[in-house]
Amino acid sequence: MVDPTESLYKNITLTDVQLASAYYPILIDLAKKKQRITYGELVAKAKRMYPTRKEVQNAIATSAGRKLDVIRIFTAERKLPDLTSLVISKTTGECGEDFTKHFDPVATREKVFAFDWSNVTTEFDFYIKHAQTVVIPRKPIKKSEAMEKMAAFYKQNKERLPPSVKEKRELILELLMEGLTEEEAFSKAISST
Repeated sequence: MVDPTESLYKNITLTDVQLASAYYPILIDLAKKKQRITYGELVAKAKRMYPTRKEVQNAIATSAGRKLDVIRIFTAERKLPDLTSLVISKTTGECGEDFTKHFDPVATREKVFAFDWSNVTTEFDFYIKHAQTVVIPRKPIKKSEAMEKMAAFYKQNKERLPPSVKEKRELILELLMEGLTEEEAFSKAISST
């Protein structure tokens, strides 16, 4: 059984839980319609659905996979089909590499489409409420402070960081703004797909 406080990324944040609660109903709707969605479309749709939720309005597609981990834990715990298989990369037309190296996304989607999700919605709401209570709150910081921290950490550690870290700038900023340390933010961003 999967521990609800654990994540494939090891440190679920309160923002991860809040965004998962916004993405879940979208995925349920897609499952009923037998449709897929890109990470960018998922974030955009959530922003339209929840215009007053700050965490949703600040979300970016680059880190959506990490937020979906909360939903993945929920479905795995209950031995339900993995709803996150409905979210695909715009570039590849398929789930992220972290997903595809462990599961067959096509077979998983078929299970998602065949499942009756009507009775699971309330259970997810209870799961989210519980997850919010066990997540260790972090102190968020402003973008300007996050930019300063990112620049200082990069300058100090440039030699040991991979060149691809520059492509993760927005994700690193988001993670720093959520209250992660510089080491945690860079590490998570570098290991994300």
